[in-house]
Amino acid sequence: MTMRIKKTEEMNFYEILNVPPSASQQSIEQAYTVGKNAFEEDSLAHYGLVNQEERERTLRRIEEAFKTLSTPRKRRRYDVKILRIKSEADEDAYFRTTTEKLVIEDTDTGSRAAFWSRLKRLFKS
Repeated sequence: MTMRIKKTEEMNFYEILNVPPSASQQSIEQAYTVGKNAFEEDSLAHYGLVNQEERERTLRRIEEAFKTLSTPRKRRRYDVKILRIKSEADEDAYFRTTTEKLVIEDTDTGSRAAFWSRLKRLFKS
Protein backbone atom coordinates (compact mmCIF):
# COMPACT_ATOMS: atom_id res chain seq x y z
CA MET A 1 0.00 0.00 0.00
CA THR A 2 1.39 3.37 -0.98
CA MET A 3 0.38 6.60 0.68
CA ARG A 4 0.24 9.84 -1.22
CA ILE A 5 0.33 13.26 0.37
CA LYS A 6 -2.09 15.76 -1.16
CA LYS A 7 -0.54 18.72 -2.91
CA THR A 8 -1.58 22.13 -1.67
CA GLU A 9 -3.48 22.74 -4.91
CA GLU A 10 -5.60 19.63 -4.29
CA MET A 11 -6.66 20.67 -0.79
CA ASN A 12 -9.80 22.60 -0.02
CA PHE A 13 -9.55 25.68 2.20
CA TYR A 14 -10.55 23.79 5.34
CA GLU A 15 -7.78 21.24 4.75
CA ILE A 16 -5.25 24.01 4.13
CA LEU A 17 -6.06 25.66 7.45
CA ASN A 18 -6.51 22.27 9.14
CA VAL A 19 -9.95 23.08 10.54
CA PRO A 20 -13.30 21.28 10.20
CA PRO A 21 -16.07 22.88 8.08
CA SER A 22 -17.91 23.66 11.33
CA ALA A 23 -14.98 25.72 12.68
CA SER A 24 -15.74 28.99 14.41
CA GLN A 25 -14.38 32.32 13.21
CA GLN A 26 -11.91 32.31 16.11
CA SER A 27 -10.63 28.82 15.16
CA ILE A 28 -10.12 29.95 11.57
CA GLU A 29 -8.15 32.99 12.71
CA GLN A 30 -5.97 30.85 15.00
CA ALA A 31 -5.37 28.29 12.25
CA TYR A 32 -4.45 31.09 9.84
CA THR A 33 -1.89 32.46 12.29
CA VAL A 34 -0.38 29.02 12.86
CA GLY A 35 -0.24 28.27 9.13
CA LYS A 36 1.24 31.63 8.25
CA ASN A 37 3.89 31.32 10.97
CA ALA A 38 4.78 27.81 9.82
CA PHE A 39 5.57 28.98 6.27
CA GLU A 40 6.97 32.48 6.74
CA GLU A 41 10.53 33.39 5.79
CA ASP A 42 12.30 32.38 9.03
CA SER A 43 10.27 29.25 9.78
CA LEU A 44 11.43 25.64 9.65
CA ALA A 45 9.82 25.31 6.24
CA HIS A 46 12.33 27.88 5.03
CA TYR A 47 15.22 25.73 6.24
CA GLY A 48 14.87 22.91 3.74
CA LEU A 49 11.64 21.10 4.53
CA VAL A 50 10.02 22.67 1.47
CA ASN A 51 11.59 24.66 -1.32
CA GLN A 52 11.05 28.41 -1.77
CA GLU A 53 8.46 27.98 -4.53
CA GLU A 54 6.38 25.51 -2.50
CA ARG A 55 6.56 27.73 0.56
CA GLU A 56 5.35 30.78 -1.35
CA ARG A 57 2.58 28.79 -3.07
CA THR A 58 1.42 27.44 0.29
CA LEU A 59 1.44 30.93 1.83
CA ARG A 60 -0.69 32.22 -1.06
CA ARG A 61 -3.18 29.37 -0.55
CA ILE A 62 -3.28 30.04 3.22
CA GLU A 63 -4.01 33.73 2.53
CA GLU A 64 -6.70 32.82 -0.02
CA ALA A 65 -8.28 30.33 2.38
CA PHE A 66 -8.34 32.87 5.19
CA LYS A 67 -9.82 35.63 3.02
CA THR A 68 -12.60 33.29 1.90
CA LEU A 69 -13.40 31.59 5.20
CA SER A 70 -13.18 34.73 7.33
CA THR A 71 -15.90 36.50 5.31
CA PRO A 72 -19.32 34.94 6.06
CA ARG A 73 -20.77 35.61 2.60
CA LYS A 74 -17.73 34.21 0.79
CA ARG A 75 -17.64 31.24 3.16
CA ARG A 76 -21.28 30.35 2.43
CA ARG A 77 -20.61 30.46 -1.32
CA TYR A 78 -17.50 28.35 -0.90
CA ASP A 79 -19.34 25.79 1.24
CA VAL A 80 -22.02 25.42 -1.44
CA LYS A 81 -19.31 24.91 -4.05
CA ILE A 82 -17.54 22.30 -1.90
CA LEU A 83 -20.79 20.45 -1.22
CA ARG A 84 -21.57 20.35 -4.95
CA ILE A 85 -18.11 18.97 -5.73
CA LYS A 86 -18.43 16.39 -2.96
CA SER A 87 -21.86 15.24 -4.15
CA GLU A 88 -20.55 14.86 -7.72
CA ALA A 89 -17.68 12.76 -6.39
CA ASP A 90 -20.14 10.60 -4.46
CA GLU A 91 -22.11 9.97 -7.66
CA ASP A 92 -18.97 8.61 -9.32
CA ALA A 93 -18.24 6.21 -6.47
CA TYR A 94 -17.45 2.64 -7.48
CA PHE A 95 -19.30 1.23 -4.50
CA ARG A 96 -22.85 1.49 -3.28
CA THR A 97 -23.30 4.19 -0.65
CA THR A 98 -26.88 3.34 0.27
CA THR A 99 -29.12 0.30 0.46
CA GLU A 100 -32.23 2.27 -0.42
CA LYS A 101 -34.30 0.48 -3.10
CA LEU A 102 -32.05 -2.56 -2.85
CA VAL A 103 -34.30 -5.59 -2.67
CA ILE A 104 -33.09 -9.16 -2.69
CA GLU A 105 -35.74 -11.71 -3.57
CA ASP A 106 -35.79 -15.39 -4.36
CA THR A 107 -36.18 -16.09 -8.06
CA ASP A 108 -37.85 -18.89 -9.86
CA THR A 109 -35.03 -21.35 -10.30
CA GLY A 110 -36.84 -23.36 -12.96
CA SER A 111 -37.75 -20.58 -15.35
CA ARG A 112 -35.18 -18.49 -17.16
CA ALA A 113 -37.96 -16.38 -18.73
CA ALA A 114 -39.43 -15.60 -15.29
CA PHE A 115 -36.01 -14.46 -14.09
CA TRP A 116 -35.53 -12.07 -17.04
CA SER A 117 -39.07 -10.78 -16.68
CA ARG A 118 -38.53 -10.03 -13.00
CA LEU A 119 -35.18 -8.38 -13.79
CA LYS A 120 -36.78 -6.13 -16.42
CA ARG A 121 -39.53 -5.11 -13.97
CA LEU A 122 -36.90 -4.14 -11.40
CA PHE A 123 -35.08 -1.86 -13.82
CA LYS A 124 -38.24 -0.22 -15.13
CA SER A 125 -39.04 1.36 -11.75
